[in-house]
Amino acid sequence: MTSSLRAVADRAAARSAWLACALFLLAGVAVLDDYGVATDMVVHRHTAQITLDYAWGRNDKLLRHDYRMYGVAVEAPLLWAERALGLRDSRAIYLLRHLLMHLLFLAGGLGAAALAFRLYGRRWLALAALGLFLLHPRLYAHSFFNSKDLPFLSLFMLALLLTHWAFRRGTGPAFLLCGIGVGVLANVRPMGLLLGAAVLALRLCDGLQAADRAARRRVLCTGGLFAAACALTLYAAFPYLWSDPIRHLAESLAYAADHPFNMPQLFRGHYVSSQALPPEYVPVWFAITAPPPALGLGLVSVAALARRAGRRPGDLLRNTRLRFEGLLLVCCVLPVWAAILLEATMYNGWRHLYFLYAPFCLLATGGLHALAMAARGSQRRKQSPKRPRDSHRAGDWTYGLAGAGAAATLVSLVSLHPYQHLYFNFLVDRATPARLLVRYDLDYWQIAYRDALAFLFAQYPDAPIRVQKQFLIGYSNPLILPAADRQRFVPVNHAGDFYIADRRAPWLGGPVQPPPYAPVIYAQQVYGNPIVEVLAVDLAQTDTAAAYRAAFRALAARDPVIRDRFDVYLDERAVSWVRDPCRPEDTASRFHLHVTPVDSQDLPPAQQGVGFDDLSFFFFERGVRLDGACLAVVPRPAYPVRHLKVSQGGPVPWQADFTLPPARATAHAYRAAYRSLAAQPPTHRAPFDVYVTPSTVTFAKAPCTAADARPRFIVHAAPVNPQDLPGLPFHNLGFGFPARGARFDGICLASIPRPAYPVRHLTVGQWLPEAEGRAVLWQVDLPLPLARATAHEHRAAYR
Repeated sequence: MTSSLRAVADRAAARSAWLACALFLLAGVAVLDDYGVATDMVVHRHTAQITLDYAWGRNDKLLRHDYRMYGVAVEAPLLWAERALGLRDSRAIYLLRHLLMHLLFLAGGLGAAALAFRLYGRRWLALAALGLFLLHPRLYAHSFFNSKDLPFLSLFMLALLLTHWAFRRGTGPAFLLCGIGVGVLANVRPMGLLLGAAVLALRLCDGLQAADRAARRRVLCTGGLFAAACALTLYAAFPYLWSDPIRHLAESLAYAADHPFNMPQLFRGHYVSSQALPPEYVPVWFAITAPPPALGLGLVSVAALARRAGRRPGDLLRNTRLRFEGLLLVCCVLPVWAAILLEATMYNGWRHLYFLYAPFCLLATGGLHALAMAARGSQRRKQSPKRPRDSHRAGDWTYGLAGAGAAATLVSLVSLHPYQHLYFNFLVDRATPARLLVRYDLDYWQIAYRDALAFLFAQYPDAPIRVQKQFLIGYSNPLILPAADRQRFVPVNHAGDFYIADRRAPWLGGPVQPPPYAPVIYAQQVYGNPIVEVLAVDLAQTDTAAAYRAAFRALAARDPVIRDRFDVYLDERAVSWVRDPCRPEDTASRFHLHVTPVDSQDLPPAQQGVGFDDLSFFFFERGVRLDGACLAVVPRPAYPVRHLKVSQGGPVPWQADFTLPPARATAHAYRAAYRSLAAQPPTHRAPFDVYVTPSTVTFAKAPCTAADARPRFIVHAAPVNPQDLPGLPFHNLGFGFPARGARFDGICLASIPRPAYPVRHLTVGQWLPEAEGRAVLWQVDLPLPLARATAHEHRAAYR
């Protein structure tokens, strides 16, 4: 490519970069109202108010505030902006915050583009860096509602730009400005001090290599100026340090590394303590949530960097591009290593280390540059002297492939809107329904609550919306809704008309299985995983009441096992609580249900230490109201039960503990079912014999131990008609043994219903989860000759 053509291409790339920023800005303004309000936004805004009051000498509440260790270098300008505009309505306030935080994110993208241009001198690479930064789906969504981690990421990118500029200029004013930038960065998160330490180390290295004493003195003076500017900026922007700088800074650093609140994290199918995370926690989360183009180019860059460092190790000490790329690699690796070594407390994936993506996307840009140079060098060796442009065309193909990867990421970003913060790449199973739900934390920020509440306000435009208040639902998301809707929102403790379940850990309000008679009137899914559901507790708010009335009549015809505030009914399938008439305060306390099995090995692993299964619940989790009566139903476990303990409230106002005579009948039915199966040949013989009938799939084994039933069962049903399962190749009916099976007399028996649609074939087997080896123990495909008969039955029923 001639120099004139290259200049034209560079100008086109520059215009494309500005056009991309303009389009992202317009898109951001258009979708401001699509994102909810994270609780942290409310908390940190309040912290900024208290901090500014302390700074102006109005009170000293900051010294006793729970979040006094958080800096307000970002929060204070946001607060000043809303006050300058005279905003009072919470909707206007949080829309403004969404906009300003997103603008800071776009500024970080421009910083990435500017730094890439300074490093590589090509505007196409600057455009690539801009795309890599802005097209990370998770970070894009967080840029609207995460007022801590995303501003730190953007400021980190801008601080890297100032660092490169300062080392290139080498002047006092440049290092003064760099020190101010790093001081602001450290105020947002103390981890910013790592960049300050790296700058001082590099400046010391430059001083040792200085040609003479005067040059060495100049270098060390600029380093000292940087350190002073950084320290003074951090002190000035952090009022909590004013009374006792050293002690309070040490307290903030300790708080950041070891947060006192322990929040279990769902990671690869198991809950781990946020204060004792496995070493692979951050690397795995980073790998499965990064866009594939960025991930691949970053690995290429690391390999190229190692190769160049091996050839010219001296450049790592001199002020060269290689040294700055080494600094970027250190900024990626050192915080992860420090977090692992210090066992730092982290929540919700790698969000506390989102700033790692700033140096990583620049390394990925370097990887794209290395690929283009390698392609051009390879083509140059092969080209004919008569065709000198082939080498440049080879590099252009590299950029074209990168553009295709960016387009694929953009498709994911658009298709997931407004839930891009739940993006996962191809390294995890996104095709199997509800697979991610049981392996990784999903909507930790409860952003989907905003759409759930908007649905309720639109569905019932004239009535108060009484929602059961659980885990901060009443404190954040309604703030961005219109004032007329907020006035109708009534969060209540245990007597609401609706319940919003976010399918998270039980202690956070999910995963909550819908009550037997409470309809799901709104649901939102991502990758086939439910992230939020709205349940109608008060059936007068829906058209679904027939099942409730039928169940109530059936129970009223029997005698309860307990007569008290709530009558308790017991049968082979469920434990039911009934009160008629029923007042809201009657359901306010917790309902306790402890189930002791005949065989303790049937208990879930978490309950085996206590000897019983705790199925306690709040009324809104298992109950419904209609016609002035209340009914709550809890299905009995599939395993044989020895006795139950039921109570309500705490301190316990009433309680019953009784042995269950139906346990014998359950055992009798169990033995009869096994004898009936054993009298016929199984569909397939395996470690568990498999029996397939037109209505069920049954696994049986004798003799059987608890270890035999510990692996999970594989059941994948492929339909005859693909339209019965749109978009999916099979229906995943897999299960764990205690949920669907029982063990009695040394026999294991588990059964699940077959789908209602005609099934072409089944895949059955057993597998171990990752904690026990992540292996398929056995698996077999079973073509079903019964599919035709089943289809015939369906057609006959329809006719």
